[in-house]
Amino acid sequence: MGFTLGGLEELTDREVALMLALDEQDRVLAVTSWLPSYRDGAVVGWTLDFMRRRPDSMNGVMEFVIASTALRAQEDDLEFLSLSAAPLASSGAPDPESRAAATDRVLGFLGRTLEPAYGFRSLLAFKKKFQPEYEQLIMAYADPLDLPRIGAALGRAYLPDVRAGQIPRLLRTMR
Repeated sequence: MGFTLGGLEELTDREVALMLALDEQDRVLAVTSWLPSYRDGAVVGWTLDFMRRRPDSMNGVMEFVIASTALRAQEDDLEFLSLSAAPLASSGAPDPESRAAATDRVLGFLGRTLEPAYGFRSLLAFKKKFQPEYEQLIMAYADPLDLPRIGAALGRAYLPDVRAGQIPRLLRTMR
């Protein structure tokens, strides 16, 4: 099992479904990849992993590909089609009375800081077009003091080739 963030490596997996939009010359205008979810050896759903489009493709091509995938999932009697998470995209203001207020402020700061590089909030806005059902993702941890170490581990999972000395430069380029 790997940690995915829509990489090219997953596109070569025979179990991953690719959905393409092609023009009249069979040029790829947009591509999505969908990771299968299994129960008792059968595919019960697909989860969006990779999503890219040509800069010169028509507006709405990605929406077309996702809607076509939803129709295909319905035809195949799948239980679900997931648009995946939009981590750190929460737009809600933290409750200052909450015990988690400090953590919420840190997560809000991370979301705002990393937005230029990842686009959490714009990704969430895009996904809202499809009127999805939202499911909260919760990370359990024993002690808030573990969060920096957990954050570093998640950072290594997302950016395995980035070294500690490169992080300040990376953050400066995101401003």
